[in-house]
Amino acid sequence: MLFALWHGLTFPLFYWAQHRKLCLFPTDNWRGEVIDYLAKKYKHKTERFIEEANPLIRSKNLEEFIKIIKTGCDAAIAIDGPPKPLIYHKAKPGILYLSLKTNLVIVPVDIKMKRKIVLFWRWDRYEIPLPFSEVEIKFGKPFVVDEKTKTEELEKVMM
Repeated sequence: MLFALWHGLTFPLFYWAQHRKLCLFPTDNWRGEVIDYLAKKYKHKTERFIEEANPLIRSKNLEEFIKIIKTGCDAAIAIDGPPKPLIYHKAKPGILYLSLKTNLVIVPVDIKMKRKIVLFWRWDRYEIPLPFSEVEIKFGKPFVVDEKTKTEELEKVMM
């Protein structure tokens, strides 16, 4: 499965998926270092997304991620994440491409945290639950992609 979620809601997913084979595609910068560290702490796999590379290197990078997914991993994708421009809750087509290449459905994910810190200065308004806070994770109906699927259709099914 490809779990689709908004960038600012990714934090609780590490804990939730601790007993799953999950792979992530964090960026190759200092923020990605934090995601990579957390992912490895929970024994998830990562392939670093090389944002500043030429198209050939980026396509090889993506092919490596697809290979990891095809080994039986689920993937969690922040659908409004890199590359730039970064726009709050505006989906990018990357997950649609991954779905076509891996023949996996997209499962929309919504995460609500009762008590949290919101990093308002960040473009994604990143949310971090406070200790002992209630966290609710909802999964939407699996979304099947074909060659004509548009990102707007995915945005409509996101909760």
